[in-house]
Amino acid sequence: MKSNLFNKQLTDVDSVKTTIRPMSTHVDVEKILVYIDESQQQDIKNALGDNLFIDLLRYVNREEGSPVNDAYENLLYGGIYKNGNDEFIFSGLEKALKYFVYARLVKHGDRNLSRVGLMQNQVEYSSHAELKEKQEEYKDAFSVAEELMNDCLRYIKHNSDKFPKWRKGSITPVRGPVISKIGD
Repeated sequence: MKSNLFNKQLTDVDSVKTTIRPMSTHVDVEKILVYIDESQQQDIKNALGDNLFIDLLRYVNREEGSPVNDAYENLLYGGIYKNGNDEFIFSGLEKALKYFVYARLVKHGDRNLSRVGLMQNQVEYSSHAELKEKQEEYKDAFSVAEELMNDCLRYIKHNSDKFPKWRKGSITPVRGPVISKIGD
């Protein structure tokens, strides 16, 4: 069974390739699609809860000409909003998702599972980044994704009356630093 039964996802391959950090146009489309699905399932769905996540997917897959939901548009693409006397700006859920995808590409991008095991692609005219550089790039991209996601969650909380699906079945995600290694 497919983990996502919708045709259109919260972002697409071309958007991932062209609107965040620079990457080669030759990055494997299939890998990006897998990481979009993984990021939606592991990062976005867990933060929003199943009900709101499914409703957002239904919204982006709605028929052309269907009414626009301003709250969902703002959540997906960001903007400026008020809460009391304060104004807030955020980049939106789609951008957060793209950074989660990018982080996964950095972490796993040049490896393929073959019949002889996990292989790393080698090419004649380039060299692979050192493990430490890869880890730093991954952590930085994932940190950006987490901050963008936290801004989205703050938007939902500040506008909870516009997100009835948020209250039903949502979980409170544990977000914060993860220590992956201590010492050398």
